[in-house]
Amino acid sequence: MDKLHERISTLENEISILKKQKLDFEEIQAHCNQMMLQLTQGMSQIDLFNEMVRVFQKEDPSYHLCFVSCDQEGGNWRLDAGSNIVNELVTPNKALISVPTELCYLQSEVDHGIHEADLHVSNGWKVWQPWLRHNGLDRCLLKPILSPNELIIGFVILFTKASYLSNERYALELMVNSLCRLTFMSIVRCQIEEELLNASYEDALTGLLLERRFISSFSIMIKDARRYFQRLALISVNIHNGDMSWENNDIEDSDILEIANVMRSAIRENDLIGRFGQNEFAMGIRIRNLEDAETVALKLLNQIDVSCSNISSNTRVALGISFYPEHSNYESMFLAAVTAAKKNVAENGFKIEYHGRYCDSSADLYDF
Repeated sequence: MDKLHERISTLENEISILKKQKLDFEEIQAHCNQMMLQLTQGMSQIDLFNEMVRVFQKEDPSYHLCFVSCDQEGGNWRLDAGSNIVNELVTPNKALISVPTELCYLQSEVDHGIHEADLHVSNGWKVWQPWLRHNGLDRCLLKPILSPNELIIGFVILFTKASYLSNERYALELMVNSLCRLTFMSIVRCQIEEELLNASYEDALTGLLLERRFISSFSIMIKDARRYFQRLALISVNIHNGDMSWENNDIEDSDILEIANVMRSAIRENDLIGRFGQNEFAMGIRIRNLEDAETVALKLLNQIDVSCSNISSNTRVALGISFYPEHSNYESMFLAAVTAAKKNVAENGFKIEYHGRYCDSSADLYDF
């Protein structure tokens, strides 16, 4: 009879533990659903991490949750979010004071499941031992955070006690899995936002600025040039097949891409290149002298000649150049540069617009 009462007491205790696990998990899941909604409304990834940590601490202060990240080479380990006492183990800039060897090992593994670590036995957590003992923590659950291309870029780490883990393992693993899924959704959302932003700024084929973005950036260059008494040049680049009407010119994407790469190599990193249509481009450059724009144009045409084996034989490039402050705004500069480009003959070449005249070289600019 005593054994029966003992067995009943054990079952009742197990049932109470299961009920508590169920309530804890339901509350955590409700918070996850709320965070998922906040994520769709623009919640940042760091705010998401901090909210997850807050929820776990609220449910049971004996749990200590943290998120650590690393680069794809397994370096630059840092704490993205964690309970305040976990923050004792990082530098002011959030870099981990000591990276447990277990994290480095798991970062190179293909197993993306949940791992358990006995913190008092593993030498990999040696530097962490004083903090762990002070807080009575001897176990942790680790699960990799994956990027969309399935590279490990960090870990969710839940510190706890062995007694808690043995009683509540199932619920804790469900929670850790939920956090990793939510984190993955956050990463995907950030990636999609970046792609959408780039799509509104950059041409899909060449990666160059779209017209609206180019105009906005070049207008800023003009403001700076006005403030600091600088010179600018705008180069209109038109790709055609010898038909100078530039209508119905069907240029291969491979030619467009090759010439776009040549344009990139012809200017400095802080200058601008934009694609305005199928065959029309613009380059905005800072110059010291009027001759500098001709130097860039000649460099571009020479590099196109060098790359002729990669470009269709009937593809031609016409350049037109205009200047600031000879033109006081983008609109007049662009119109002058396009008109100058149209003054070219069928072969590769350039024209310079200067006070209404169209010159073959910078030497002609002063010949009135």
